[in-house]
Amino acid sequence: MASHVFALLIGIDDYKSGRIWNLEACAHDAQRMKQWLMQDLQVPKENIALLINQEATKHRIEDTFMSHLVNNPAIAKGDALIVYFAGHGSTLRAPPDWCEGKPASVQVLCPYDHDSKGPEGRVAGISDRSLFAMLAELSLIKGDNITLILDCCFLKAQLGSNTRDRRFIRYTPTSKATPEDLFLGLWPGAIGRKFRGEFGFFQDDCRSHVLLAACRPGEKALEWKEGGKFTSELLTVKDAFPLHQMKSSDLSEHLAKGLTHIQQHPVCVGQRKDRVFLNGVPFVADASLVPVNGEKERIRLEMGAIHGIVEGTEFSVHEHNRFGSINPSLDSFRVYEVHPTWSLARRKSMSKPGGRGSWARITRWNSRTPFRVYVKRTCSFLLRRLFGCSKNSEAELDGIPVKEGLNIVQVDTSAKADMSVGVHTRDVRVQNLDHLVPSTAHPLIHIEKDRSRSGVILSEAARFHMHLHRTNPAKPFHESLGMEIFRVDPHTQRRVGPNMLVDGTAAISHSEGARYAVILHNHSDTDLWPYLAYMDSNGVDIQLLYHPRPSYPMPPLRKRSYLDIGCTGSGIPPLNFPFPDNQQQESAFLKLFVSTSYTSMGLLEQSSSAYSRPSTPVPPPTPTVESNQPQNWDTALACIVMKRARAKS
Repeated sequence: MASHVFALLIGIDDYKSGRIWNLEACAHDAQRMKQWLMQDLQVPKENIALLINQEATKHRIEDTFMSHLVNNPAIAKGDALIVYFAGHGSTLRAPPDWCEGKPASVQVLCPYDHDSKGPEGRVAGISDRSLFAMLAELSLIKGDNITLILDCCFLKAQLGSNTRDRRFIRYTPTSKATPEDLFLGLWPGAIGRKFRGEFGFFQDDCRSHVLLAACRPGEKALEWKEGGKFTSELLTVKDAFPLHQMKSSDLSEHLAKGLTHIQQHPVCVGQRKDRVFLNGVPFVADASLVPVNGEKERIRLEMGAIHGIVEGTEFSVHEHNRFGSINPSLDSFRVYEVHPTWSLARRKSMSKPGGRGSWARITRWNSRTPFRVYVKRTCSFLLRRLFGCSKNSEAELDGIPVKEGLNIVQVDTSAKADMSVGVHTRDVRVQNLDHLVPSTAHPLIHIEKDRSRSGVILSEAARFHMHLHRTNPAKPFHESLGMEIFRVDPHTQRRVGPNMLVDGTAAISHSEGARYAVILHNHSDTDLWPYLAYMDSNGVDIQLLYHPRPSYPMPPLRKRSYLDIGCTGSGIPPLNFPFPDNQQQESAFLKLFVSTSYTSMGLLEQSSSAYSRPSTPVPPPTPTVESNQPQNWDTALACIVMKRARAKS
């Protein structure tokens, strides 16, 4: 998952020493790498350490390496770790007895203070020997899923004095630092550790990490104003080829094809170079993509009425179901027949050529329930762009289209609205005005504004509203379903006190560390598969608290019985209802979906956080074996109002 990816990104254009010419695009490259990690791979921003220009001194790089990577308790063994450097490389004459092999020169990465005087002598960069020792320590503690990416070079011949010849090359001579300074700046862990210095950073038998380098030793790593040629090609390749099934060595070959014309040949070395890039950690299954199968013109979609599918719902088909890996639409379909957990669809256009895919993503829900939005006057300048067209045509928020057919309608007063929204300079302020939410629980929520997500926030709010209000009109199990909510002792998991759910609402005095259990009742004569969602009405978050696994031999919610979620003996940990620290009151809903046959409900989940996905025990969708048994589904809803308990004096 993306939460299991961590990165240290370094980009240096401006150097402290006046003897080193400055570069133009290294800081921008590091920022572009951060943008790729956050937007495409959805890595949380707290997982990324970015050091730019004067921030990237030798000591600051080493200290950040230790604090953000080696000693970071959030990193588990096997997580994907990236160390990226864009800046000058250099070489120094090797001192006597530097390492095995007696190399003539030492390759170094040039931090901001390279070749300048420091408190411990002149800074001689971060040597190949030092960095290898650092990465070996990291590998020992956090595992060998480490990728070192270097957009710099180590020339064997010195550059000429012509400024035009050298201004676009990520290499600088080292004029003041001496071989003795290399020993003064050596990483302590490198002392006594064997190192084959004649290969520098390019150790093909390295076990601790995989190296992706901008060019071969002795070649030039070039940049232009828009970015380093190597980094730019890397960001081009990730948009052209699916990374989830690409080896690091194959990635290097793709990069080389794009740079051959400038005589720059990227290199990949290390014993793990034939492993999938980043060991596949970021490229987890995407629950918003569900299986499809059948003929090219008529296919079966493994989603149905329980998921919100109606006649006219549209979806695109794709080759795979992995996050962070390019996955273009191959064809488009429209649903014409809906069943409880699956549906049938035809191609939208028979005249246009289409491709065959195995996974589907909803592109237009065709929701029948209007989602009414009141746009505050503070953002009236958006009104024409948002709702200047008919409600069935494409709308925009902050220039970003909303295409999901969620029936978003603008109203002129907050009294008529399900949600009010104000787009401000730094954030989007959202207030849930849904009539199901208690009138005392309508706080104003500030969501961090990000241009790529401005329209997504509106779409997620509309989806939240759609899923909250969806029911089966036939109500086959409506009178047979029940819920109870208990506080439990977090240590013994035993119930504490009475059922808190009375007449559909649970009023809870919430204290720090409180845990809860939910009892689901089935009074019908049918075994059911239950799916319990926590819907935070103060935002747009939907999290599945309980989702059965398809491997269960029988439906967990048996006829005329109950299912215990969170109590002792249930095998399920107690539930933690989210309660933001900055709020005194929280309102939410527990929505129970049930079906007579198993289906994956992971599609429901969403989070208002720009770069995170909910972490839940939801198994990825899998193709379902067709059955002739009749299917059905239903829902039940409970409201939760939590107030923060007063601390005891």
